[in-house]
Amino acid sequence: MGTNILLGVDALHYAAEAADMARELCHAPDDKVIVLHVHEFAVGRFGRMQVDCPETDADRLVTSIKTSLTDVGIKAEVEIREAHVGHIASTIIEAADHHNAWMIVLGSAHSTDLPHVPFGSISLKVLHLAKRPVLVVPRRAVTEASREQTGVRRLATEPAAG
Repeated sequence: MGTNILLGVDALHYAAEAADMARELCHAPDDKVIVLHVHEFAVGRFGRMQVDCPETDADRLVTSIKTSLTDVGIKAEVEIREAHVGHIASTIIEAADHHNAWMIVLGSAHSTDLPHVPFGSISLKVLHLAKRPVLVVPRRAVTEASREQTGVRRLATEPAAG
């Protein structure tokens, strides 16, 4: 029986390095990557409002990641969940529990020179709340040549390297 790896992705701060790492962690033919995006919603006097990215951006991102994984022979599935503002981390952990993930892989939300803040608040919350291994993959300068080499495609929502 293979292992499940939960790859949490954010369309606004997508880190291709996390997808690369999830791909590298798959060794057995039955290993699978669950590509998860969580839409964040706020409820107020004007109703329910999505506060993260447009749904089409998230759909395009998770589909592109799934395709890049399946193109190299890795089993992958896509999941999009919803959470109230401030509950993304607990939603990621619930998804990991649901899929019995061996590990949660997240990309760093920031590219920073501050050594004590290498990740965003969601990653920090997941690190503190999770009962399973969590890997926060730091960003690095990624060139188009290295993207082609690893099979990760740049999306329209992703800023060009440079």
